[in-house]
Amino acid sequence: MRLLQLINVFVAFFVFNSCSKDEPILIIESETFNDRIQFDNLAIGQQSEYVFFIGENYENSTASDYTYLTDTLILEVFDQDENGWLVREYLAAGSASLSSAANVAFPDAVMVYYLQNDGGELKLTTKQDRLMTRLFQITSESNGTYELMAMNQMEIKIKGWSTNQALFSGILNGYTENYRQLNLEFDELDVLIDNRDVKLGGPGTTHLYSEKFGLVRAISYNASTGRGFGWDLLP
Repeated sequence: MRLLQLINVFVAFFVFNSCSKDEPILIIESETFNDRIQFDNLAIGQQSEYVFFIGENYENSTASDYTYLTDTLILEVFDQDENGWLVREYLAAGSASLSSAANVAFPDAVMVYYLQNDGGELKLTTKQDRLMTRLFQITSESNGTYELMAMNQMEIKIKGWSTNQALFSGILNGYTENYRQLNLEFDELDVLIDNRDVKLGGPGTTHLYSEKFGLVRAISYNASTGRGFGWDLLP
């Protein structure tokens, strides 16, 4: 892992665990996203990095808690063909799951798939036998499609790693405003909650994203235990 990646992960871990739950995680600073994956302007060479966390008490929106771990996932656009933009996701060198930890599934694997912005919809499609991704949390009923238009029909509040929406067995599109994550602040992000697997005893998922900033957060949670995990975009 590059030195900067290590610094980002350890600073995120330290500051999160040293702040009270009602304080910003870090002082918000301006940030350029020109070299990160942008869904409205995909290009070869763009790269986004995500830090892994585990969470608990998901249903308690006033006390949900999560902790960053030293696993960093890299998502990189490396090619393009008639099917879209080819991306690969892989764990950065030095990630804990590449050695003794078992935080992340298939830690040694490089997963390759397509991203395509098709008329305001982001589509994930497979290059292999089936779509494999650790970053995007795909439910059994998901077709890997994300609406990129402004979801202005319902505001969804984010607290900790949870939302203000009660767990249910359906799908919900909305938006969140003035969202803070590490030392980044986003004026508005789309929110996709997909709990269709909950009725089958499976996990629920939530994604925070936008055309401009790409994927910002992806989480998966167990409705019966309130525990889960997720990935946060690194500064």
